[in-house]
Amino acid sequence: MPTGSNPASSVGMPLGPWLILVGMHRSGTSATAGALGALGFNVPAGEVRMDSPSSNPEHWESHPLMLHNDDVLNLLGGSWDAPPDLAPGWEHGPAMSLANDPVPLVGAAYPDAGPLVWKDPRSCLLLPYWRTLIPGPQAAVFVWRPPMAVARSLQARDQLTLVHGLALWEHYNLAALEGLRGTDAYVIDYESLMADHRTVIGEVADWLGALDQFAGHAGRWDVDRAASLVDDHLRHQAPGDEGGAHLLAEHDALVERLAGLGGGHRPFDPGPRIDESPWTSDVLAIRRVSRPLSARVRVLEALDVERNQQVAELRSAMESSRQSLETTQAELETFARLVTNMRESTSWRVTRPLRSAAVKVQRGLSQPGDSG
Repeated sequence: MPTGSNPASSVGMPLGPWLILVGMHRSGTSATAGALGALGFNVPAGEVRMDSPSSNPEHWESHPLMLHNDDVLNLLGGSWDAPPDLAPGWEHGPAMSLANDPVPLVGAAYPDAGPLVWKDPRSCLLLPYWRTLIPGPQAAVFVWRPPMAVARSLQARDQLTLVHGLALWEHYNLAALEGLRGTDAYVIDYESLMADHRTVIGEVADWLGALDQFAGHAGRWDVDRAASLVDDHLRHQAPGDEGGAHLLAEHDALVERLAGLGGGHRPFDPGPRIDESPWTSDVLAIRRVSRPLSARVRVLEALDVERNQQVAELRSAMESSRQSLETTQAELETFARLVTNMRESTSWRVTRPLRSAAVKVQRGLSQPGDSG
């Protein structure tokens, strides 16, 4: 393992087989995860699932694993809405040595044996890390949605500006394309899923069932039940509300690339790497700079509390030492007075010759005798 790499490993991880569900926030990953769970995949156990009915009736996400991903993003200098600027090989960098081991969290989320589906939109950003942990063979379903629909949904849920939402859409989808490179993956257009639940879910199920790791389970899959779980009411923004005037040429090019990748890939090859637009890089860089300011305030407040506690403890220790010193000083003064009084007493003066003689006798006894 490279120096400074994450100490966690795939040892102890549920064997699955695993299906990674990848997609930007507000792109339909929750609806797709629910459908795959109804199809026959294990979803996170109910007691650890995230509960946010105001956002979605069901997210099908492990809340502890989501928090773990947030912690990893923080270690890397970012957050879900201010993604860190990551260099190649970051998953083996020194920051990852500070990450907690997610294996116990995964075990708690998926206590039952069998094929499982795991989703968290943050995985778009963290795929290089998770792909070192998830047992193989690995497969993924990648869901994407047009940029303005995502941006408007983020605006409604998180009060993000459209500019910020569009920048996140570009960054997440580019990270997902590169993070999935080389694995088996099926790409879904969320609008197509909403338009024809049964056909899209059936095509995904057929493709997954053709993979060796899922072939033994496919006979028990219920495509009709899975399709019925994709509720058109989950659509957070209507199709066609795209606001093309807000989009950059880079956004249009990425939409074109994503649209051309629909269907199954063994392995996934998204084509030549697409560089992030300078506009998106600048928007997210500003976001990264502004967010740590509030985080630093919280850290400083915590440090201030700790400092005040340490000062109070030091003052208490100093007061205890002062009292001990005063007690010792009083005892010494009392002893000095006793010695003075004793030396000034008549009995002390009268017995002085006897004490001198006793000292001489003691010295004589301590001298060695003659040898010859």
